[in-house]
Amino acid sequence: MKSTPKILIEKSSSKKYIVKYTKEDFHTSSGVVKSKDLQANKEVVVSSKGKEFFVLESRFTDLWESMQRGPQLLLPKDIGWILAKTGVNKESKVVDAGGGSGSLCLFLANVCKEVTVYEVNAEHHRVLLKNIPAFGFSNIKVKQEDIYKGIAEKELDLITLDLPEPWKVTLPAEKALKNGGFIVVYAPQINQCKQFIDSAKGTRIAIIETVELLERKWKIAGQIMRPEFEMLGHTGFLVRGRKM
Repeated sequence: MKSTPKILIEKSSSKKYIVKYTKEDFHTSSGVVKSKDLQANKEVVVSSKGKEFFVLESRFTDLWESMQRGPQLLLPKDIGWILAKTGVNKESKVVDAGGGSGSLCLFLANVCKEVTVYEVNAEHHRVLLKNIPAFGFSNIKVKQEDIYKGIAEKELDLITLDLPEPWKVTLPAEKALKNGGFIVVYAPQINQCKQFIDSAKGTRIAIIETVELLERKWKIAGQIMRPEFEMLGHTGFLVRGRKM
């Protein structure tokens, strides 16, 4: 039986560890945590060096943070916008292309009924197949196929495209989406967005908006209340369309 991953957070430093195999002792720079303690449902455990750790059940975000990286990941700031702006839910059927490391499709699978991933790149496909099982989802289907050649799935609620040439999918997407379904393009270059937007002219896909999201954290400690010097700036542009 597969063990459920645990999260260890060191009390003194707040350093976080994910323990994928609780049936084995877990080694950290602050000492070894015994497997018997990890499996004993304790809220706090003590390592061999006397360091205390909080023990938590892993959540989706913990697993996402620890998954294998391959191609550049879509980040939560962009994924959250996609989920909020398309309103997908437990009844939604979605196609995601290309799958990359699986960042977006995993977030979608955490919300949606059915997610089909198109990923033609063999290396990216390998990373996808490695990352998905750790989450325990049974509602993701991965296809090593070229979505430029067509979309087999029909009556879709959402199609997401993280591809070099999303405009090649406009007509297949128009046929595959249900009436009122959404399409979202994620692209690092604005000229990619422009070509996709132009490709939608004369189709039933109406372009709603093009956005770029920036994320800036704040430092709040004692009397210090200011923005952090570094911020998460441009990752990509998002274009949202809807079949009318």
